[in-house]
Amino acid sequence: MSVSGPCFEHALLLSGQNGLYRVETREGLLLCRSASGIRKSGYKLLAGDRVTVEDNGDGTGFIRALEERANSLVRPPVANIGLLVLVVAATDPKPVPFLLDQLTVIAEKQRIPLAIAITKCELGVHGEPEELEEIYRKTPYPIFRISHRGKTGSSSLFAYMKGKTSVFCGASGVGKSTLLNCISPELQAETGVLSEKIRRGKNTTRVTTLHRVGEDTYIADTPGFSMLELERYHRLELEELPSLFPEMRPLLGSCRYSHCTHLCEEGCRIVSAVEDGVLSRERHESYCKLYRELKALPLQKRFSTKE
Repeated sequence: MSVSGPCFEHALLLSGQNGLYRVETREGLLLCRSASGIRKSGYKLLAGDRVTVEDNGDGTGFIRALEERANSLVRPPVANIGLLVLVVAATDPKPVPFLLDQLTVIAEKQRIPLAIAITKCELGVHGEPEELEEIYRKTPYPIFRISHRGKTGSSSLFAYMKGKTSVFCGASGVGKSTLLNCISPELQAETGVLSEKIRRGKNTTRVTTLHRVGEDTYIADTPGFSMLELERYHRLELEELPSLFPEMRPLLGSCRYSHCTHLCEEGCRIVSAVEDGVLSRERHESYCKLYRELKALPLQKRFSTKE
C-alpha cells in the first residue's frame, strides 16, 4: 500500500523548466512535477503561482492543486504580481512612450500595481530623463530615477517593494539585470552587453524566476520580451480603454457627449485637460493610437485570448 506524504498548501512556485518546478513550502524547497490532473486541465503553471504540493520525502514532490490567481501575464509569464516594475532607460536604447503605455494598459487591465524605474539617468543629455519623467508624473505611478549602474536610487525602489512580489519588466538593454543586482546582489543576475552594432540588448535571461529577498518579499527576473499584442494576449473591450489610463478616470463621464471617444470631440474634458497641461499630451497620443488600432480590429481578434 502506498502512503502519501505530507501536503503543503499555499506553496509558492519559484520557477519551472522542462516540466520541473522549484516550489517553496514552509518546510523548504521541493523539486516538483505536476500531477496529471493539472496537466490535463490545460493550465500552464507560472512562476508566482500558489499551489498545493505533496512532499515525497526525498526533496521532490507533486503539485496537486493550483490556487486561483489574482492576476497573471503571458509575456513575461508570471502570476500573482504585487508590483510590476517597468524599467526604461533614459537613453541607449531610446525610450518609446507608446510601447511603454501599452504595458501600463496591460497592467491596469490585469489590476497589477505599477511603478516606473528610469535607468541610465546620468547618461541622458538634453533633459532626456526629465522629459520622460514629466510624461509619467501626471499618472499615479511612482517614479524612481536610477543612475550610475543602479547604485543611486535603487535603495528607494527596494524599500517600496518590501512585502510584495515584484516583477521587473523591460526591453533588452535598459539595464534590468544590472538594477536587479544592485537591489539584491545575492541574485547574481547575469548582465548583458549592449550590442554596439545593432544598439539592442542581448537577451541573457531565459527563465522567469522568483527570488526571496526578505520576509514576504520576492522579486522576479524575467526573459526579455517582444512588445505585447493587446488583442492577442489580453481580452480588451474598446469601451474600457479610457479607464485603463488612470489619470483620465476622474474626468470620465463629464464630457459634453455621453458617448465621447475622447479623441478630438468638442466639449471633451479629456482633450481640454491635455490642452491645459493637466494630462500628458504623449499619453493622450498613445490612447488615441491604441483606440484606433483596437477599433480597426475584427471582433473575433479583439476578444481573442489565444497564445
